[in-house]
Amino acid sequence: MPGTHRTPVSPLPRPGIRAQDFTDPFTRRLLLNEGSTTELLERRGRCRLGLRVVEQTLAPLHLRDGRLLDMLGVTPQTPCLVRRTELVSPEGTAVSRNLVIGRLPRSDEVTQVVTHHSVALGRSVNLRGIPQRRTLLSTGLTTWQGTGRTVPAVSRGYLLHLDDEAPLYVAETFNPAVAPPWRRGTGTAAPVSAVRAVPAVITTALGRAS
Repeated sequence: MPGTHRTPVSPLPRPGIRAQDFTDPFTRRLLLNEGSTTELLERRGRCRLGLRVVEQTLAPLHLRDGRLLDMLGVTPQTPCLVRRTELVSPEGTAVSRNLVIGRLPRSDEVTQVVTHHSVALGRSVNLRGIPQRRTLLSTGLTTWQGTGRTVPAVSRGYLLHLDDEAPLYVAETFNPAVAPPWRRGTGTAAPVSAVRAVPAVITTALGRAS
């Protein structure tokens, strides 16, 4: 994972929109899901999703909010995994965009799972039977950049506990065609400027995946 450049990284989420406040049943279910996001999205789309690794590196995190560092059990000097991926349809359309950050696991098996270049994290965890637990931190809205335009999109952030390893922070943003961002009583999505599950970005030094 060589090389460095500056790339946005999401800090600890601020309180956002409750999952129950979204009108679409699948959106609510997705945001509250405690199992594999990949498998839930595949059942929704009735197709097998592929994995696209956009970026992966090991580098210290530079976050203005130290609470996330505390949750991850790292210091600003600790080299951390920073991984960006997309789950894609058979046609190559991104269904979700995902960020994973945290200490590289001690176990070789868990390290292989969280850094795999062709198998999605949730699928690999389930296939290997690794104990897992998720602690939901926030749900709400962020933005989705599509074909020439930016639209509101549902997002969530949580801590992922794998076996007895230090937790990883996971942020997932979902294609609005899959998880509609409409809210109860409004008929529209909330303004993204008002509340975000993955709010204002903070930069860190990252390496482009080779």
